Amino acid sequence: MLRVDQLKKSILIKNFLVAISVTIFVLVGSLIWTRFYSVENSTAHFEKIDLAFRNFLDTFNTLVSHHDEELEDYIRANLPLAKELIGNLNKNEALENIKKQLSQTILYSIPNVFVDIDVALLNSKGEILNATGYLATVKNIGFKPTVYSTNSISIITGFVPGTSRMVKYLWLQFSETEYLLFTLYLSPRLYEGFIKGLANLSAANVSEIAIYVDYENRLDTSKKIADPIIAEGFKDQYLKRDWPKSIFYKAYVLSSYRELTVPIYLKVVFDYRKVLFYVLIYLIAFILTVIIFTLFATQATLKPFASDLNKLSIAVREIGNTGTLPPAGNFNLVETQEFYETLSAILQELSATMEELEATNQELMRSYDEIRLKSEEFKRLLVNISEKLAIIAEGYDENTGQHIYRVKHLSKLIAEKLNLSEEKIKEINMFASLHDIGKIFIPKEILLKPGKLTPEEWEEMKKHTIYARRILDVPGFETALNIALYHHENYDGTGYPFGLANEEIPTEAQIVKIVDVYDALRSDRPYKKGMTHEEALEIILKGDGRTLPSHFSPKILEVFKENADEIRKIWEKLR
Repeated sequence: MLRVDQLKKSILIKNFLVAISVTIFVLVGSLIWTRFYSVENSTAHFEKIDLAFRNFLDTFNTLVSHHDEELEDYIRANLPLAKELIGNLNKNEALENIKKQLSQTILYSIPNVFVDIDVALLNSKGEILNATGYLATVKNIGFKPTVYSTNSISIITGFVPGTSRMVKYLWLQFSETEYLLFTLYLSPRLYEGFIKGLANLSAANVSEIAIYVDYENRLDTSKKIADPIIAEGFKDQYLKRDWPKSIFYKAYVLSSYRELTVPIYLKVVFDYRKVLFYVLIYLIAFILTVIIFTLFATQATLKPFASDLNKLSIAVREIGNTGTLPPAGNFNLVETQEFYETLSAILQELSATMEELEATNQELMRSYDEIRLKSEEFKRLLVNISEKLAIIAEGYDENTGQHIYRVKHLSKLIAEKLNLSEEKIKEINMFASLHDIGKIFIPKEILLKPGKLTPEEWEEMKKHTIYARRILDVPGFETALNIALYHHENYDGTGYPFGLANEEIPTEAQIVKIVDVYDALRSDRPYKKGMTHEEALEIILKGDGRTLPSHFSPKILEVFKENADEIRKIWEKLR
């Protein structure tokens, strides 16, 4: 019988020579390609993209700066009114009136450039003291609003902090410590066509073109995609080699005012895997040719080994059919004979081991079931504790905690009528009662105040939605957090705390929204008598000035209307 080492030596000599030839060929080819093709190709194409982007920035800045003098005139014309409003009214109310006045002039006169306006009061550090619209959720504008002469208006093009929303900032010093900031939102139509076209460019080996306004916000997509290179900072241009990719970065100045500059970043990724694919195809064809030749050349050498493998294959099939190893036959190789005998001994030990494993597996399954039951019990306990906290919060606001149970049962009914998934219905039923849990953090004197709240007290009261994060921002309570955080958002975008609109608001929050309003209309409060079902339904469907049908999802509103009688019965049962 032949020994395996003798057969191995014969095959290794032939394969070794082939391996050396292929290795040298691939090595030389890769070095040549890396040196002359990838570097020069990616650099040349990046220069063309860079030129196109610089031309776009020049054109864009010319376009958005065309109306700067006109904007200054509008602001100067309205400045006396702005000072009077801020001096005589609550600052938030004054800013809203200033915004309304400017919107009627600027947005009407320049509709193709600007689509919205926000007004804010800043301190010298750029911190927002009071603001309208989205700016009310921003803490710092991102730069210090320095001015260089009395009554001068400073202008710069930039982005809303933490977003890719492009705006035109105009500001002036309003008092010794305050600055009046006008934020004009630029129409995306001015730049989105070029940005989308550039991002979708399919040329040469370009796999991605991204335009960043900071380290995580991009103009070419609404998603936040952090980039560590931009986050670390680089000067002018940077090239990262991540074989088989080349990644070019370049920083540009979008706009500037004195020493203040607004950067924008271009990232271009060149991917040469396609080229490598063609090289690989060539190599595979070459290697297949070598393999075919080797098969014919080594057939005689491998014949004894193949014969033994065939016998082993028959033995293995027999094990699969009967569970036992047949008697050993005559093998050509000594190692095959030894392997067969070892296999027989292992098979006997394996049979005994499998019985032990089966018993262990059954024990593990029982342990798993116990852990799962404990986990579900723990989650119910957390919900129960949170529900008790919600009852305490509601206890400040009502004479009873029944409000949360009515919201819970009515929300479940509407979720069922909307044909949501069983899992979602279960979560809404479990978490709807926690919608006002954030009130536990609202001062008691505000919750119990019998009269109308001041603007400052109302702003603090509205924060109960955000305060819910302190309790509910934990794994497994995502639906509960959505309900507590967004159930005061209006479908038309006029709600709080974020001014979300349409499908930006989670479905569970939209459901609890309409149920919460209905229950509030029907419930007795220290300052009002509860309404009848018919009166509350009339207000929800037609509005009363404070509550409008546009505040609710049309789909959910229709389901609420269709099931009004059943809603009434449930409410009165839980009264």
